[in-house]
Amino acid sequence: MFRRLLVGWLCLGLATPLCAQESAPAQGGLLAPGFSADSNPAISLILDTVASVNSTQDRLATGGHTPETSGFAVTGAELALSSNVDPYFRLDLAMCLSDLELEEAYFTTQALPWNLQVRGGRFLSRVGRHNNTHPHSWNFVVHPLANQFLFGAEGLGAPGVELSWLAPLPWFTELTVAAQMGEGGAFATRPSTEGDPGWQDLIHPLRLVQFFELSDDWSLQLGANTVLGPSAVGPQVGNRAYAYGGDLFLKWRPLGGHLPDSLAVSLLAEGWLREMEVPGDTWRDAGGYADLTVDLSRRWQTALRGELWRQVSGGAGGDLGARPDFGSDARRASASLTFAPTHFSRVRLQYTLEDVADLAVNQQAFLQVELSAGAHGAHGY
Repeated sequence: MFRRLLVGWLCLGLATPLCAQESAPAQGGLLAPGFSADSNPAISLILDTVASVNSTQDRLATGGHTPETSGFAVTGAELALSSNVDPYFRLDLAMCLSDLELEEAYFTTQALPWNLQVRGGRFLSRVGRHNNTHPHSWNFVVHPLANQFLFGAEGLGAPGVELSWLAPLPWFTELTVAAQMGEGGAFATRPSTEGDPGWQDLIHPLRLVQFFELSDDWSLQLGANTVLGPSAVGPQVGNRAYAYGGDLFLKWRPLGGHLPDSLAVSLLAEGWLREMEVPGDTWRDAGGYADLTVDLSRRWQTALRGELWRQVSGGAGGDLGARPDFGSDARRASASLTFAPTHFSRVRLQYTLEDVADLAVNQQAFLQVELSAGAHGAHGY
């Protein structure tokens, strides 16, 4: 009953194809044999609440899905829907209820030839391991420094179109290219000439992923990333921003041995180099993060994170007051302990030590409670 009421409310407010799935019967001959569109979409309600304490007020401003002040905060209240429209398209939507903001709404093709797939709509860009994730899949309360300086507190996400190709190789190899218009951190759509933006004025994320099964217990994923687009610092048009990165994800899980299969250890490392053209100068920055995560059992997990960001060069031109917003010399270390009674609830305790240039050293403590009701989506590798 709750699901039908919620879908009915969405029909009145959004008038999306999801409503047609709920109310209209399938027409004979329009769908593949055995496929029925007369079904409810998978619906999830996800809540993240955090109690936090900071040792100083002279600290880095984060924003986005992270606590901005000491005290209590709702860092995430998300409504997520997903459904197969027909054998050829899938529809996904994610809305932030606390801000009434549309985070993602896109279609995905499911039947293109030559191992091709297209996404269209508003979506988080597939660059690196972290950018296209939502807070309920994080192992820490806050997002990495590198992602904030590169793509902003909300991540790089905007309306656009994306093409993915699964290469016919003995190992998993996928190439993804996209064109999006919007703003994310150091990148912003800005016409290079008067009038509407052209292809060169859009943001272009590219990612190459390769996955290897090293053995029954070991697996490795390698990623190479590039983001090209107009610089977010104006007003001079024609300035560009470039980001080049790589990521590594190594996982060990003993299968069929004497150790429990719930035990797992993973190492994630992601690094970036960015050049950002501004009026009269070029700002260069580099940094990244590394996570070590240990699944002690089905309910307990612990994780460590180390982060580093450095201003490599630049600082004579542009809006110097905005320079720290796109990258300050910073170091941060975090440790978290997570208890998950089921797949639908988690309690996390995290400690963070943060040292940012021209700011006081800040110690942070977080207590997070996360609940998910409804369909439990699959976790990405």
